[in-house]
Amino acid sequence: MAYLDKEIVVVDDDRGILESFDAMLGDDYSLVTLDNGFEAIEYVKSHKPRLVFLDIKMPGMNGIEVLKKLRQDKVEVAVVMVTATTQSHYESEAENLGITAYLRKPFEIDEVEDITKRVLH
Repeated sequence: MAYLDKEIVVVDDDRGILESFDAMLGDDYSLVTLDNGFEAIEYVKSHKPRLVFLDIKMPGMNGIEVLKKLRQDKVEVAVVMVTATTQSHYESEAENLGITAYLRKPFEIDEVEDITKRVLH
């Protein structure tokens, strides 16, 4: 069953990660992929998706900075931080900013699907 009315945004500077999310969720959800934080802020503020998967380590503006900006601008959206880093200060900072979940790379399809269903259904 497709839920194309429930938009998901994936923000990652790694094309392979974006393609992975598209393969996992693209058939069942309206999925938008972006490769930088600046575009993510503008898109999320104007389109108000239900869920954002947001990479922490990105050039220009990292995921924590994007999340801070969205929270400062009072944008209500579920955010899942995605990272390969093991630096725990990122996780605690993201949790203090009200994330929905923290997803470590490499992740399993089941993890992504479970988080998505929990948030959108």
